[in-house]
Amino acid sequence: MQPEWYIRYMTGGGGKPWINGETITGIALVFLALLFIWAATMNAVWARILLADYLILAIGVGFIVLGIITMRRTNRPQSEEGHTHGY
Repeated sequence: MQPEWYIRYMTGGGGKPWINGETITGIALVFLALLFIWAATMNAVWARILLADYLILAIGVGFIVLGIITMRRTNRPQSEEGHTHGY
């Protein structure tokens, strides 16, 4: 059981989570990719793998989008039957 302050913090005080694992992973990958792209401007070895850096950046953005979609589906109000229409 999580303490009450933790639940309030992770849900923004509203009872619904506002960040999830996909979003955190995406932010971390985008930060890592930007760091690698910056390193490529300083070092010729990093410049050779610049394409991989952009791939990491694209994967990070994909995780952020996936996290946003997941949060929208998770935070939907439930229907009268208690279902969320196919999700």
